[in-house]
Amino acid sequence: MTIRLRSFIWLAVSLAALGFLALKTARQKQTFLDALSAIQWSWALGAVLIYFVAQTLLASRWVLLLRVHKVYVSLFQVVKLTYLGLFYNNMMPGSVGGDLLKGWYITHHSDKDHRLEAAVTVFVDRLVGLIGMVLVGALASLAVGPQLKLPLGPGHIQVRLLIWFVLGMLVILSLIFFSRRVRHLLMLNKILDKIPFARMLRKIDDAIRIYRRHLDIMGWSLLLTAAIQGLSIVAIWMLTQSLHLEKVRFLHCLTVMPIVWLVSAAVPVPGGLGVMENLFIPFFVTAIDPAVIPNTAHWKQVVALAAALALLNRLMICLCSLPGALVPIFGGHLPKTKDLESEFNQQ
Repeated sequence: MTIRLRSFIWLAVSLAALGFLALKTARQKQTFLDALSAIQWSWALGAVLIYFVAQTLLASRWVLLLRVHKVYVSLFQVVKLTYLGLFYNNMMPGSVGGDLLKGWYITHHSDKDHRLEAAVTVFVDRLVGLIGMVLVGALASLAVGPQLKLPLGPGHIQVRLLIWFVLGMLVILSLIFFSRRVRHLLMLNKILDKIPFARMLRKIDDAIRIYRRHLDIMGWSLLLTAAIQGLSIVAIWMLTQSLHLEKVRFLHCLTVMPIVWLVSAAVPVPGGLGVMENLFIPFFVTAIDPAVIPNTAHWKQVVALAAALALLNRLMICLCSLPGALVPIFGGHLPKTKDLESEFNQQ
């Protein structure tokens, strides 16, 4: 399958998902428009500001992870690369994702002996974000309890069970990857030596496993992740308040959003376009009105409100990703000429 064909397929998936969302809300068009027309802009603008701060903090976490491999890049430079990645991840269709660009450009800011390790930090940064996100959701689910449910088919699934299932899977995968005993029992090292590109995979494996010896850095990274995720979810809760959805509690958003983000990230379309919007509906209808009965006229009205929330969330993501468009325009993604000359002279 060619790169262009693959990009076209995923773009079609996004458009189909958005079309499905439009069909869901078509019969309740007035409810949808009324919700958008009655927005409290002070809440909405505050949400955008807080979300922008959360996105900027992503750079601080990446700087910590780079330091482990002795890759010293200025915080301002990492902020620019972070926003470049956000712009390509959330707004640019195609096969070149923001993480790939971040990995490519960070190698240009690293010396030749640490370029592979610098690129690997992009993956580690994503992994730490994923673990922190699921932990936040799992802790919040303890306070929410069983009343927040996901209506699927004839029955309901407790949202907290989903988040704890994901957490359990992450714990198992972490043990498999980082535990020496588990790796020995599964003979992972021998398997790595026999597959193609074994030497490169071994270097990547070592670059990731080195974080076992830097638990302080990992601890600070997880704390930063909790702050980033917390601020992002505060922003989403503020969007619910801007739409006058008073029954939606902050704890609901803390429990629901990690699952929404996780599923959206698993589908390789830019920013989860269309996928995230459709996930908002089943996850937020019972939060908007716990007494709502499926497939009734009131249910359709609540679906329209959830769709309005999904649209506002997408607009917030796009607005906070736009600074990344300025980075390639002004050349901020490349190292300075004097840095390149210094490295050339060292060689």
